[in-house]
Amino acid sequence: MDRNPYLSEATRQAAASTTALATKFGAEITVVVIDEDSSESKEDHDTRMKNIRWHLSEGGFAEFKLMERIGEGKRPAVVIGEVADDMNMDLVVLSMDAVHAKHIDSNLLAEFVPCPVLLLPL
Repeated sequence: MDRNPYLSEATRQAAASTTALATKFGAEITVVVIDEDSSESKEDHDTRMKNIRWHLSEGGFAEFKLMERIGEGKRPAVVIGEVADDMNMDLVVLSMDAVHAKHIDSNLLAEFVPCPVLLLPL
């Protein structure tokens, strides 16, 4: 949900927290990028993907799964829930920034995500 191709501070903190948790518990990381708006330039998209890879690599994860989902008219919380269910995820980590900016509805997260959700403060 981060439109900043260089990633917001909140997204960078979420990446750092996720890599720390995954390292501590020997877990795998799956990054889900939800594109609600396909009008983004290819350069911005490529820059965002490069920065995601860089931040996870800095946290010690050169290998991770990366999924891109088009919103298809669904609310982001519903898409997150579908992916978490389909992939049998154990934990979803998000920054509260997405909730505060009203990109993600926390009530829908509680309804649709079948696993614990860790909302990181700003």
